[in-house]
Amino acid sequence: MRTMKPQSSPFTVPSWLKWSFIIIGALFFLGGALAVWMYVSINKDLHAGEEEAREMALNQTEIATVEKVSIYHGKSKVHIVKGKTQSGEEGILFIDLSNHKILNEQMNLEIIAEQQLKQNWRTECQNCIFKNIQLGYEEEQPVYEITYVDSQNRYVFDYYNLNGERFDQRFAFKQN
Repeated sequence: MRTMKPQSSPFTVPSWLKWSFIIIGALFFLGGALAVWMYVSINKDLHAGEEEAREMALNQTEIATVEKVSIYHGKSKVHIVKGKTQSGEEGILFIDLSNHKILNEQMNLEIIAEQQLKQNWRTECQNCIFKNIQLGYEEEQPVYEITYVDSQNRYVFDYYNLNGERFDQRFAFKQN
């Protein structure tokens, strides 16, 4: 008596291989879900308080329209609101939301434009690689923060008053 051998389909995959693909697929799915959750979480924290700063600027100052809200991380987190009054004059507010306080209000003053400050800086530091310029708040004063790489390959944070004069603060970090 001859026993028949069960025939298998040529497309039958071994059990261990099937489970390996399922586990790898589940790990990719979980990794992707974690990445999306982290992105949303970090991005939400990055822009936290912008709407509150906008409302505070509109309700407590002469600012009628808000053009831009940015955040500066110095000793404390400062929201910087750029806007215009009803008469079209530009203003900049520096707001500390943790204390619900307007730290500084720059209205109708001569503030050097970022491009002009960048050109002035470029004449002082010709061999430097410019990275960024932004408004900041250091030692209870509004400032411009310029970041660049200098000729000695150091990453430098240089500060200027809003009228373009050099502020007495500078940080230089050696790059490895």
